[in-house]
Amino acid sequence: MEFNFIATTFRYREDALVDELGELFAEFGDLTATIHTTSVDGLVMGICMKNPVDFVFFLREKLKDEPWEIRYLLRFVPIEQVVLTDVSEIKNVSIELMKKIPANDSFKILIEKRHTNLKKNDIINTIGPFISSKVDLTNPDWILLIEVVGRYTGLSMIKNGVLFSSMIERRTFE
Repeated sequence: MEFNFIATTFRYREDALVDELGELFAEFGDLTATIHTTSVDGLVMGICMKNPVDFVFFLREKLKDEPWEIRYLLRFVPIEQVVLTDVSEIKNVSIELMKKIPANDSFKILIEKRHTNLKKNDIINTIGPFISSKVDLTNPDWILLIEVVGRYTGLSMIKNGVLFSSMIERRTFE
């Protein structure tokens, strides 16, 4: 399965989110974005041709200028690589992604799990010995994001602040 973003919505509003994201991607200039529902309530995923990180910044501006246009999207998460849900594959990609972090920058690992028996500690304990960067759980420079969705896991190394949450963003505008 291929995807380079995950988006969340309210339970049973997945189809409405697919339509909303389709319109937002079209306005963003990506007419070829493919978005589909999953077996997980409230979760959709897809592939966009443009950079999903750039789309996050587009969403922020859209929410600030035309907040009524974003009704169903709760979170938008860019994904860099997808692997089968296997601890050793997750470890290998994580080690590769960690190379993006400059020497003095801090990071944290953020793991979201759905439809899996894999434990967060199993992932962290497997990756931990191979990481030499400074950990900061409250205000990291970077986030190693691990999204486990059943048989597939999406991973990203993103700057802090790149994750999009419409609820949090709306609060910052008040």
